Amino acid sequence: MDDLIAIVFIDYDNLLPNHKTAGVLDVVTKALAQVPWDVSLTRGTCEVRVYGGWYEGNQMTRMAQDLTAELQRDFPKVIPIPQASGQNLTLKVNAEVAVSLLQDPGHHLFNTFRRKGRPSNVRVEKPIDIGCSDSTCVLPQVKHLLSKGNCPKTGCTVTNCDLVYRSEQKIVDTMLTCDMVHAVDRVSSHVVLVSGDDDFLPPLRTILLRGGAVIRCHPKSMQQRQPIMLGSAQVLEVEL
Repeated sequence: MDDLIAIVFIDYDNLLPNHKTAGVLDVVTKALAQVPWDVSLTRGTCEVRVYGGWYEGNQMTRMAQDLTAELQRDFPKVIPIPQASGQNLTLKVNAEVAVSLLQDPGHHLFNTFRRKGRPSNVRVEKPIDIGCSDSTCVLPQVKHLLSKGNCPKTGCTVTNCDLVYRSEQKIVDTMLTCDMVHAVDRVSSHVVLVSGDDDFLPPLRTILLRGGAVIRCHPKSMQQRQPIMLGSAQVLEVEL
């Protein structure tokens, strides 16, 4: 059996629409092509884990179902990576949606996609305070709806949760963080993160502290940023 030489962690929500359209296989191929592989390597295996809000309650979301079907269609895959030596590094790549911790695969983490009501920090100004004298201004009704939770019109049973809500991922970033740190003990070469989210700076630095080699692939164009360094080691920052 070939050695596990790389693990790719994909923050799916951080990908651009064109990356999602091209597919996970395209993203993985581009990311692996930018890894500074040891030229002595000729073959190995790579695991890919894709993170997102895959469960609403204990039911898998439609996006998660579609992504699972995509991964089952496109993987496992043998990907040849050109080397400076002129030879290819042959990687056997498997991919899965991440629904449990690497260290605890038998325990699914549910309720990672949630519908939430109005943000508690929303404020609505009084019309007169912003120079509005329009008697039909809707701001007072909006303020009442957000602060009181119901429609100001007599007899209306609509609540703010019926009209104003947002969907968000929970647990996902901490799950990815735990898996990245755990991966250092399993992989012989590189940990690859596909995400530009700065929330992952602490685990990236932790991997350096533990002697791991880590690469971050930015889905968006990289802005000027301070490199993550520890002595002579540093996170290699590249763009997809």
